[in-house]
Amino acid sequence: MQLLFSHANGYPPDAYRVLLASLSENLGVPVSTHAHRPLVSDAPPPTFLTWQTYASDLIERIEGDEQGPVWLIGHSMGAASALLAAARRPDLFAGIVALDPVLVPTRIWFWARVFSFFKPDAVPIVKRALARPHVFESRDAAFDFYRGKRVFAEVSDTVLMDYVSAGHVAQPDGSVTLRHSGAWEACIYRSVPRMTGSLKAVACPLLIVAGESSDVLNGERLSWAKATNPTVEIQSLSGGHLLPLEAPEACAKAAADFIRRH
Repeated sequence: MQLLFSHANGYPPDAYRVLLASLSENLGVPVSTHAHRPLVSDAPPPTFLTWQTYASDLIERIEGDEQGPVWLIGHSMGAASALLAAARRPDLFAGIVALDPVLVPTRIWFWARVFSFFKPDAVPIVKRALARPHVFESRDAAFDFYRGKRVFAEVSDTVLMDYVSAGHVAQPDGSVTLRHSGAWEACIYRSVPRMTGSLKAVACPLLIVAGESSDVLNGERLSWAKATNPTVEIQSLSGGHLLPLEAPEACAKAAADFIRRH
């Protein structure tokens, strides 16, 4: 059995160290990780870039491993890009566990895309990405900055330090710089895809694990996902959109139980 993890926008794979260790312990096999384009490309980020690009990168990665179909565990855009890839290449996926995936119904997607096209930097989440600090005087300074942010309120100190270590590069003077730039983060937010066709086409076992207080995947969107593809299994856990960082052991258990059943 091959396990591959696909990370969220702005959260490098090693930020999920506790989740990945718990997955490996539960299933008795190692978990490989896939780094999306913003972490490996030297090219400047465009204003828009279709998420099918990240799906193509995933397909290329899995094909390159030459180890047969994978169980893909993904978070947020990492899960959504896996759904796009599985719709195109079902032979490469044994199943998918989508941790609070980005799933936007067509009606909402259309108007969001129109607004982003005319005012690409006006959406609040894009403005925040572009304004985020990229340099801290030390790793501890970065930790203290993020510790005070509401989005990380339910993330343990251990996991938050994993994020700081994974998401920043140490410089000779002791400072640290952000790995996944705010410009790339904004590009991804502007380019959120229409998911209806791909979600409907996914034929492999699919579990969606939703954060009960998620501001990305609410009850209405879960109902839409189930209506779009009735074979989808849905489970909710206490937490928000950062569920895999807030409750890594619970996410790992849910994923492992589903994988074992299939």
